[in-house]
Amino acid sequence: MSVFIKLVENRPPKEYAELVAADVSYDDITDGESPVAYEYDLLPSGALRILRVAKGEAAVVDSIYAPGLWFRVHGQWHGNAE
Repeated sequence: MSVFIKLVENRPPKEYAELVAADVSYDDITDGESPVAYEYDLLPSGALRILRVAKGEAAVVDSIYAPGLWFRVHGQWHGNAE
């Protein structure tokens, strides 16, 4: 399962406004010999961590989003044993 993040839109004053991508998606890689899945967890501070998980290896932190930068996330919670 991929992880999808809805970000808080931070825009400059109207005269400088440009379209800003407010969504980020981390798509699992199922092709090849080493499939990779993306999962997420939350730090006590509220920061969102995106973890890259390769089969047979420990999870590696791919990205971290500050608590005020994101407001919604969908995907696989890291640590579920399913």
